[in-house]
Amino acid sequence: MNGIKIQRIWGGFLTLWGAVILLVARQFPRLADHHPGPALFPAVVGAGFVITGLLLVVLRQHNEALQAPVRIYWYRGVILLGLCLALPWILPLTGFMIPLSIVVAMVALLAGLNWWKSLLAGGITGAIIYYLFTILLRVPL
Repeated sequence: MNGIKIQRIWGGFLTLWGAVILLVARQFPRLADHHPGPALFPAVVGAGFVITGLLLVVLRQHNEALQAPVRIYWYRGVILLGLCLALPWILPLTGFMIPLSIVVAMVALLAGLNWWKSLLAGGITGAIIYYLFTILLRVPL
């Protein structure tokens, strides 16, 4: 199977997964006065999956881009999975912004950014998400 077919298979899977998330999010309770409720974040994530999946299905990828050898760093996936598994235990102790900033900084480090850019990206991303949800949307994190 070539890379383009795999890309389209993953795109279809992501689109279906996003649609399931959107359907489940519609069943969440709604808040009065048109305030965003608990369905907001899952709906945003589901829409992101649908859009990304459709883009993978529709957009073409050049064959020469698929020919380049890729070195696989398997430990990066293990570290990322460990961060995701540790997050539910860290959040009650420290709140939302600090662990989110650390996770974003670690993901940036794993992606190859140097340490100071990773810290900057983590801090800025954590602050923006915290501000958007707690102050603008009034959704407690």
